[in-house]
Amino acid sequence: MTTTHEMRLVDTNGYTVPGAVRYRVPSAQVTATRTELRALAPAHATDLKALHLEHAANLHDPVSADNERAAARQIRATDYRVQVTPPLA
Repeated sequence: MTTTHEMRLVDTNGYTVPGAVRYRVPSAQVTATRTELRALAPAHATDLKALHLEHAANLHDPVSADNERAAARQIRATDYRVQVTPPLA
């Protein structure tokens, strides 16, 4: 019996990136699928940063706006991770 894995790209906040889940991935394809999922991280990180900055621009409270801008600065595509379930042995 071939072991299959669920793989998902997880952002810096621990949330699954929409559209970045792969089901029933054979063990032999985990490395290739990991590369495929990691390639989605830069675009998602860019979109998430833009969302925080747009939200900051619409806030009237300067402290809250600064917090949103700080959150945007902390988002890095390199901090995204691929979660494999069950883990590879």
